[in-house]
Amino acid sequence: MKPSTVLILVLLSPLLLGLGGPPAHAFSGHYYIIPSSVPLRTCASPACDTLLTAYQGERVEILEKTPAGWARVRFVDREGIGWMLSDLLSYSPDLRTQPKSTYYVNRSSITLYNEPTSNSNVLGTLRFNEAVEMLGVGASGWAQVRVLQTSKVGWVPPRYLSSAPFEYPRSTPRRRVPKKQAPKEEPPELPKAM
Repeated sequence: MKPSTVLILVLLSPLLLGLGGPPAHAFSGHYYIIPSSVPLRTCASPACDTLLTAYQGERVEILEKTPAGWARVRFVDREGIGWMLSDLLSYSPDLRTQPKSTYYVNRSSITLYNEPTSNSNVLGTLRFNEAVEMLGVGASGWAQVRVLQTSKVGWVPPRYLSSAPFEYPRSTPRRRVPKKQAPKEEPPELPKAM
């Protein structure tokens, strides 16, 4: 073998050995459970069986994510792997020890959902200037809140909340409907030459 070939093999050997190692995870770091409890499911659907329950502040690692917003997670401090909505996870550690902020509904009314999606069950309606406690914000931007008057916990888009009460509700932006264009007029027909 030529010395240059040996040198190339020596330089490439760490790379070739690294290819046989464990795959790198795309989601590094620990995440924390936002709600007081979350079912860990056997697959990425609310219809799947519950394996066990995760509790607020528990640390997990994300193993994979789906485009529909589900995450396959593994507990850091105990045994267990399962699926949950990735919006139920936060970078913030132990949310139980952090002071919660009070926010106020800034629209005439908004819907409180069971999960961080408008396709989930409706828990109720929040009225203008109703006070809620912010529990956390998920990866897709939905905020989990506790209604101070009823202690009901649910999810709302945070853009409908303000840190101080308002005098009047903010108006919901209306969609602009494109103006209908008048039909094009055909040029008049010229008389045919004989």
